[in-house]
Amino acid sequence: MLKKKVKNSEKIFISKISKILNISVNELLKKDDLTKIEGYDSLKHLEIITQIDKIYGNKIKKIGDISKLTSVKKIIKQLNK
Repeated sequence: MLKKKVKNSEKIFISKISKILNISVNELLKKDDLTKIEGYDSLKHLEIITQIDKIYGNKIKKIGDISKLTSVKKIIKQLNK
């Protein structure tokens, strides 16, 4: 599970991912691995990447291989570098 102190932008991002995948925030955080969530596919991944860009802006450029970001923890870890 994510740290107890979650930044506001992270809360917004997690909320957006849960809406994209049509699951609750708690379920998303419990499963964490996006590839294990029913309905997750490459188009959903692109929607998530779009949300990263909207919320975090230029930070997305710092992420190397976006296709490997398949968990909430991995995404937030990369964004916090």
